[in-house]
Parts: sequence; structure tokens; C-alpha cells
Amino acid sequence: MYAAVHKMIPSFSIVGIHEDFETMAKKVQEYASTQLQLDGIPEMVVQLENICAQACIELEEEFNILKNRN
Repeated sequence: MYAAVHKMIPSFSIVGIHEDFETMAKKVQEYASTQLQLDGIPEMVVQLENICAQACIELEEEFNILKNRN
């Protein structure tokens, strides 16, 4: 869990995901590392999954717009 979240965090600012979600991901990373507050991780992971899915949809839409211009 720690490694997966660690890899995600830099991508958030690149694709324009709000910093609140970056903070949430850092909490997941910390909780996974320390094995504390594990009961809060599942809800945060669902929220992060949802925001990442939305970002993928928006990026795909933007890609299609750019692709169709050429």
C-alpha cells in the first residue's frame, strides 16, 4: 500500500488533482507505513480511486479533442 501510494503522489499535481487529495494520499502512505489508523484507509482509498478515475476520464476527453484537431 505504501509503495503504491508513494508512486501516485507526484502524478496528482501533474494532472491537476486538487492538493487536498494529495494530502489524503500522504495520510494513506503514513498510515500504511506506521500501521496506525488502519480503519481509515479503506474510505480514503475509495475517494482516491474515484478522483483518479475522474481524472482519467477528463484526460481522455482532452486527448480526444486534441487528436481530432489534427
